[in-house]
This record gives sequence, C-alpha cells and structure tokens, in this order.
Amino acid sequence: MEEKDIKQFSKILSDNPEIKITEFDIVYLIDATGSMSSYIKAAKNQAENISKDLRKLYPEMNFQYGYIFYRDPIDSPKDIHEIINLTDNVNSLPEQIGKIKAYGGGDLPEDWVGAYKKVNNEIKWRNGNKVIIHIADAGAHGKKFTLSDKYPEEEEKLIKELDECIKKKIKIFGYVIEEDSRNSFVECKKYYQSKGGAYEIFNFEKPKNLNNYDYESDSDDIYYESDSSDSDDKERESKKKVKSKKIKDKESESDSDCKKKKSKKKAKKKKNKDVENKESKALDYQSQIDEELRDLVITSIKSTYNIEKE
Repeated sequence: MEEKDIKQFSKILSDNPEIKITEFDIVYLIDATGSMSSYIKAAKNQAENISKDLRKLYPEMNFQYGYIFYRDPIDSPKDIHEIINLTDNVNSLPEQIGKIKAYGGGDLPEDWVGAYKKVNNEIKWRNGNKVIIHIADAGAHGKKFTLSDKYPEEEEKLIKELDECIKKKIKIFGYVIEEDSRNSFVECKKYYQSKGGAYEIFNFEKPKNLNNYDYESDSDDIYYESDSSDSDDKERESKKKVKSKKIKDKESESDSDCKKKKSKKKAKKKKNKDVENKESKALDYQSQIDEELRDLVITSIKSTYNIEKE
C-alpha cells in the first residue's frame, strides 16, 4: 500500500476518535452475473476459513460479515440483487451463499449503483470499522466508468452513492478480475480519495495453466463398425459350401462381438479417465481462486488493522 493511502486511512481514524476499534464489519460486494460462478463459490468455500484466520490474527476484534450479490437490472429487468446482512454467525454463511447462482448480466457494465445503494440503505453497519471487498470482472454504467455505455445517467448516481460511503467512513478494496472492471475501479478510487476516503485496488490473479478445464459434452452412445465379410450368394454354391460359410460367419461374428466388447470397455475406460482429468482440473482451478480470495482479504484487513494500530 502506498504512503498516501496509509495517511488517508490514518486521517479517517484521527477524525473519528469515537470509533470502537473492536467492531469490524466486512461486506463482500460481488458481481453475480453469469461469468462469476467460480468467485461466488470461492466466497462460499472461504467464508469460514477467512473468519478463522482473522480471529486467530486479531482475537480482540468482533468481526461481522455480510454479502451483496449484484447483477444488472438496468439492462436486464429480470436480474435482481441479493443480500446477506451482517452477521457473526459464520457457520451459516456457506449454506446461504450456496443458494446464490450466477446469472444474467445483459450488456458489459453491471449495476454498481444498485449494489452501493444496498450498501448504504440496507446493510446494518455498526459504529466501528467498515470495509467493503468489491469483486468484479465488469465495470459500472456511466461513460466516466465505462467508455462506451448507453446509460450515462448512472455516472452521477454512482458518485452520489460513493459520497454516502465516504460519510460512513467505509474503506473500500476493489479486486480487479478482468481489465473491463479496472477503469471503473480506478475512477472510483480517484474520486473517493479526492474526498478523503480510503480506497485501494488489488489484482485478482487468475489461475495459471488451467484455462481449458470446462467440461465438454460427451455422448452416452458410442458407435462401432462391424467387421462383416461379404456374402457369397451365388446360386451354384453347394449346400456344403453354404453351411461351411455360415459356420465361418458365425465364428467371425463371435470374434467381432468379442472385439466390440473389448473396444467398448477400452472406450469407456478412456472416457472415465477424461472425465476424471476434467474434474481434477476444475478442482484445481477453483482451489486457486479460493486461495487467492483468502490471501487478498487477509492482506486487505491486515493493512487496515496495522494502520489503526499506529
């Protein structure tokens, strides 16, 4: 973290001596559109681990956690935002987050305004430390935040919500997943810091060497060609030759069936192995996202906590 950011955090605290440093509220603001499934899973998978890490690091602190999953009803009216309000009952969080599904999104930008409205109007913040962990792969509506956007009126609306966050002394950490979200985070940071707010941006590193882990659709039916020999239908064939050929054909068919069974068994084994490999890659991919989220959150809270101790 840069020196100017540390000074801004320190100024917030010096201007607010009434802050109860034992209260620490953390709200995850997560883009929940179609491309964000793995990151929603990471929030679920790491909810308890992050809580344990923070309790171990700072046993005197009283942490609460909340979640806002936002989409884009501005462009897709069927999209809705979902909220899990602040709670210290961490054991209940994985089940609640597990009900959240990634869907919707419409155009590229998402409804940051609606998300921050929930931050300001529905989250039950306490009087102590307030932190937002904002995770996004797409930016906000408004030309200032997304260079080409058909909802320019959203720009001023987002500024208004940021002003409310500044009044509440909320510290914001933006986690950039894709470059599409970077400009929005950068512009928000510029404005937020210009008004004395505390705002920091981190890159959410993508999993390495595991880009092609998605399952491909496999057909349940496997077809094989039979090894049949040509029939000799000449009328002059003697009964003996016909009989002999039938016997040979029967033996050939039996041999062919045996080969088919072996071939099917081999194909099934290969298919199972392919599925296992895909599952393994998917687990590795998700595991890397899980660990990256855990590391970033702990790093963010450490930086905040260390500043308050100075």
